[in-house]
Amino acid sequence: MEAPKSAKQRKNKRVLIMQELVIDGKPAGQAIDLSMDGMYVSTRAKFAKGDIVTIRFQLDNEPMEVKGRILYRHEGIGMGVKFVSIKSEDAQRIAAHIEKVSTARAAQAPAHRKQILIIDDTHFYQSVYQQRLMSEGYSVLAARNGVEGLKILMETRPDLILLDLVMEGMDGYKVLQIIKTEPNLNDIPVIVISVKGASQEVSRAMELGAADYLVKATTSPHQVAQKIRKLFQ
Repeated sequence: MEAPKSAKQRKNKRVLIMQELVIDGKPAGQAIDLSMDGMYVSTRAKFAKGDIVTIRFQLDNEPMEVKGRILYRHEGIGMGVKFVSIKSEDAQRIAAHIEKVSTARAAQAPAHRKQILIIDDTHFYQSVYQQRLMSEGYSVLAARNGVEGLKILMETRPDLILLDLVMEGMDGYKVLQIIKTEPNLNDIPVIVISVKGASQEVSRAMELGAADYLVKATTSPHQVAQKIRKLFQ
């Protein structure tokens, strides 16, 4: 029998939510994930660290309004929000939603063949990798940016993710961080493949949980396929 989850485990569990929201009465971006503590919001709106804001969004098709404090900002990308003074009934709704989504995703059966998700905003690379991997017999999904990739992850659970780092809006580092803090996704191997290859960039990606780091200029599609085959073995 599985041991009951501790209060800390339940509190830290995050699920993808991916929906437009309103902050202080104005459309202000998209909620990416949700926990008992707060959420990450993809937005270019100007908020300062420490600001207290009113957030409105939908939870199970019902409106919800909560107060939040801006914990940190990624300029031009998004911000982390911590809920403050949340009502007990709202906390219960969030907890129930997280548990429902987590249970549903855990029950999803794997595909009959290996499925790979490519998240890359460069059409050339996306097309090259997709064709090569399909020729290897894999089922391949493709996303043009980080937000689109996370939306696909809400609907399906690929066996591996091939992730670019340099993308407009939400960069690959943030996508990787979200994947590796989502309990039902964090065991999916993520291979980072980027035009950048400086040691500090490689170290950062590996520390966030990447399974491997490849540099586009020095890694052929054949070598990418070899790396994926090795990981699956």
